[in-house]
Amino acid sequence: MEQTLYNVTETAKRLGMSTTTLRRKVKEGKIKPRCGNKYHIDDILKYEGTDTSKLSPFERRRLEREIEELTEELEAEKEENERIKRNIRNIMADMAQMSREETHK
Repeated sequence: MEQTLYNVTETAKRLGMSTTTLRRKVKEGKIKPRCGNKYHIDDILKYEGTDTSKLSPFERRRLEREIEELTEELEAEKEENERIKRNIRNIMADMAQMSREETHK
């Protein structure tokens, strides 16, 4: 499940802006921090234009399941990428070894 409060750096990163730009948006009143310099996920979603307070409980749960599925899919893809990288490194090491053996003949 997603965290509720984000610090300035996390919020800026999530919104795809610098911390300077985020602070300017705060001064302009476009987004407001809560609890000091923490930003609540609901406020971030409103700024992004994806206010979930307007969703039905059914739609909210559907989207949460979709996020969970996509997160799991992403993790599986990362694992597959790591497996492929290991295989490529092993192949490259084997080729280097074969090349050294050919050179010494």
